[in-house]
Amino acid sequence: MLASIDISTPFILQVLFIAIFALAFIRVNGTGAIRILKDGTRERKDEFPRGPISKISYVEGDTATQTMPEGERGVDEMQLHKDLYFKLQNLERYPEILPQSRDLLISLFSEALEGARRKPKSGILSIEHYTREGLVNFMKNENCKTTGQWEQYLARRKAGWPREMFKDREEANWWLKQYAPVKYVDGAWLGHINKITTPFALRRVTKDAWQILSEELGDGDLNKNHVNVYHELMKGIEPGLPEGDTADFIHPRHDLNEPQVWKGAVAQLLVSLFPHEFLPEVLGFNMHYEGLTLETMKATKELQELKLNAYYFLLHISIDNADSGHTAIAMEVVIRYIDHIQKTQGIPAAQRAWKRVQTGFLLSEVLVTSPVSPSLKKSATGSFPSNVHEAEMIKILEAKASVAHKIHCGSRMKIGRRTLVDWLEPDAFASKQWQMDFLNDLSNTKLWICKGESSKSKIIQELSWGGRMFGSFTQTEVEAVKRWIDSLGNPDPRLYWSFVGQSETTSDQAFQGRDIRTDYPVISRTPSSKLQLTRFSITSLPTPAPSIKTAESTNVSRLLPLWFTHPCLLESLVCIPAKTTTKTACSIIRFLRAQSGFGIESPGVAGMDEVRRTECIGLVELGLEMAQKFGLSMPRSLKDVLENWPSEFAVEMLHLSMRPIENAGILLGLANAFVSLHGAIAASSLLSAASREVLGQMACREQDCLDICLEELKQDKLKYAEFCTGHALGMKQIEACFG
Repeated sequence: MLASIDISTPFILQVLFIAIFALAFIRVNGTGAIRILKDGTRERKDEFPRGPISKISYVEGDTATQTMPEGERGVDEMQLHKDLYFKLQNLERYPEILPQSRDLLISLFSEALEGARRKPKSGILSIEHYTREGLVNFMKNENCKTTGQWEQYLARRKAGWPREMFKDREEANWWLKQYAPVKYVDGAWLGHINKITTPFALRRVTKDAWQILSEELGDGDLNKNHVNVYHELMKGIEPGLPEGDTADFIHPRHDLNEPQVWKGAVAQLLVSLFPHEFLPEVLGFNMHYEGLTLETMKATKELQELKLNAYYFLLHISIDNADSGHTAIAMEVVIRYIDHIQKTQGIPAAQRAWKRVQTGFLLSEVLVTSPVSPSLKKSATGSFPSNVHEAEMIKILEAKASVAHKIHCGSRMKIGRRTLVDWLEPDAFASKQWQMDFLNDLSNTKLWICKGESSKSKIIQELSWGGRMFGSFTQTEVEAVKRWIDSLGNPDPRLYWSFVGQSETTSDQAFQGRDIRTDYPVISRTPSSKLQLTRFSITSLPTPAPSIKTAESTNVSRLLPLWFTHPCLLESLVCIPAKTTTKTACSIIRFLRAQSGFGIESPGVAGMDEVRRTECIGLVELGLEMAQKFGLSMPRSLKDVLENWPSEFAVEMLHLSMRPIENAGILLGLANAFVSLHGAIAASSLLSAASREVLGQMACREQDCLDICLEELKQDKLKYAEFCTGHALGMKQIEACFG
């Protein structure tokens, strides 16, 4: 153990050193701080529970894991991922996590690149210089590789080989349950794209990508919503499992304890969180993730053999097909994006964009998001030590453990799950599993080990001159300990920036001066917008609804900023897949489809048919037509619009939309008012006849969706009052545009 010294050191010095080490350890343990996360004063379904089962966030200096029983320890990567899993799905309540989230995303990119650069000419990296033909051939070969593996699997099974996913029905049920964190965020990697703040020239690209998200969410049909399909599957396996966006879902009592599943789920929630900054990476991630996988096909077959419902997995074999399904759409979206960059910015810029697409693809490729059935898990000791740093540490510790055993008999000091004397038992320490567990627990012992930063680690400070452990390790051994600690840190983010050919932008820099007109997300710490609207509060809608009278004297400078901005109103209500499994949410999905120019929903899926449509007219396209009709310069983005025609109310709508759950009633009321505007414009001369027809049909689809939302809102007096308030305020602003 680290507390022992070289075997040549006199025995009395060993005793003195170990005593000092134990006292120092205990002293550090006394400084731990635990911060309980709560929201308000009363417990709710989506709060972190209180009491002994409370969710814990760990602050610097916390050493709770050294004293907590093993079953309660949570200072590990999985617990942090669980924490983020909940907060990312409730972002408006936790906007402070945005810098941390961006740092983690870049770290994940770097981690993927670090592994891939060991084979720089293989996989997606084999396409060093992008060409359409090169990408098409690569994706075709990837699909053929998977189907070839499937053919080999079927041959093995036909020859009498056993199942390769599950030993029995019980294990299959366990696997399905453990997979829930990932399946409850199905589609999240596209959740934040296609915002109104997307540059207008890129909206066709993001719309086509959003088509995949829409189909993941059932195109607004609850029965086809993939998260809901998995919910229904879970009802027969784990009836008490809560919804995925609640604090209860991440509670340890549900025994969802597969670290790679939580990491994969968080990665999916992170990928599209900053859609304007990392759009190429989003598209690359999507292109890999939507590919056909051997695991999905094997799971489908073996679940059916065990008489379990396999429809969720069967659905992903069919809908992700490479001809007309999500695999085909995802590739076409990347091609359109790179072609756009090449056309507008040149070949060098297109090649840099390709590097970023590759980065996203690699992240999806290296993520292991599925659980491994217990009977199939291989002992991790087979690859231990996994690197030279671990090997050096074990060599040092083995020598020191042999002389330090029993010296700690009087000490109750613990490192992770065991006392120091237990760890140092010579026979036990000879076991590879024991050594691996010890290094793991030691690496999670704060403040003694600061992962990735040996200079900040207490153990190095104590081993250095002036420290109480100076001289107990040779300088060569100290340097080995330093290298091991430094190897524990996250991959250097500079690897990502170097690969994509950009100067590093830190999160501190990225979050300075955020502009809500062009950046996303921008969530103010104080939700003041709603408070400013309370003076308009009313409790009912006027009957009959007033009509909007358009006139030749249209105030364009008031109309256009409202027109281009108001698509933001309901966009963020469906960013989180777990929040789309309600009747209202499904209506909002259909509402957004109408506004973006998607075709009318059908019993099947549109797939590539939607992507191939040449006439896709949405609100942005109609707004650009109006600007042209009035002889105005064509804006390239929402920021251009709001710089040319400033509007405080337009900016206020953007702020309201960033807190969609809190402001849902007001946002729906505002949307209802703008549907009235759509109907009025469709009956005016402000658009061409063809566009008026498109807008008229759009308004009908929108109103049908909002009528369904209104039925549910009327059951909540407060929400209905907010709806009426939003409607009244919207009508007031709209009417001021005419006259």
